[in-house]
Amino acid sequence: MQIMKYITLIATTALVAALLLVACGGGSGGSSTPPPAAAPPSVEREVPPASTDAAINSDLEAHFAVNPSPAVTAKQRLLVFLPGTFGRPDNYRSVVRVAAAQGLHAIGLNYPNNVTVSSLCSTSIDANCFANTRKEILTGTDTSSAIGVNRANSIENRLIKLLQALHTQAPSEGWDGYLVAGQPDWSRIRVAGHSQGGGHAAFIAKQYSVDRAVYFGSPADATSSGLAPWVSVAGATPGTRQAGFTHLRDELATLPVVSATWRVLGLADALTSVDGMAAPFGGAKQLTTNADPAPGNSALSPLHSTPIVDGVTPLASDGTPLFAPVWRTLIVD
Repeated sequence: MQIMKYITLIATTALVAALLLVACGGGSGGSSTPPPAAAPPSVEREVPPASTDAAINSDLEAHFAVNPSPAVTAKQRLLVFLPGTFGRPDNYRSVVRVAAAQGLHAIGLNYPNNVTVSSLCSTSIDANCFANTRKEILTGTDTSSAIGVNRANSIENRLIKLLQALHTQAPSEGWDGYLVAGQPDWSRIRVAGHSQGGGHAAFIAKQYSVDRAVYFGSPADATSSGLAPWVSVAGATPGTRQAGFTHLRDELATLPVVSATWRVLGLADALTSVDGMAAPFGGAKQLTTNADPAPGNSALSPLHSTPIVDGVTPLASDGTPLFAPVWRTLIVD
């Protein structure tokens, strides 16, 4: 009987010791430390333009801003993405999220885009209509009789006021680092856009030396006489810091016009299809696709939207945007 009690005592003691060993992280491998906590996700913010400046009184859909993912090293660069005509920042959330996940501060910027620049200028007798219209939308100076955009509603003012508002909301995130003396520090900004927005990105790259400029289904400023003159004017950003991605069957910004514009802007390499290729696509900067749009979309020009617009751009088997590697290659890498 005493032997049985003794055996029971030994077994109980061994069990308690084993449980303590496990609880303390012990075992045959020795002590271990708990896995590090996952980094917090980026913060996504929707910011109404009028909340940043009471003088902004048109095109009031919210900007979309995402700070760099804390899980990666911040690249100290800002993406400013400009939607196409009638497009809103919430139509382009995916590309903004991809940029932020790779370490960029990223913004989808709302701006006056409720009329196409082409409809205003493609039949105009004024050879400078495209340039003057884009300049007024960018700066708010009265350079075009075809449109009326004041300084408050301009792209530049909206960007400035948004960066200031984001800094006020989250002073530790570094949004104010992209302003110098109250103006955009274009040397640290990557401009990109779709359709009309891509044309504005190219026009900005002409005026300022931006860190990078990327065009989706754009630019396509042209008349029956040829490309708009501003496209061939010497610009501040070299072609080596510009890139584009378009659809071979684009219904609006046709491949002949877009590819001709890219060549004049200084994108010197050959057109390269991304279909069936892996990033970085041989280092090419003029990329194309012939992929079908996502099924069930309601876009009026689905092929024009396929490279970049949420709900139209196709998805990979894992549910992520099929062209996310293209966006990363052109905008981030």
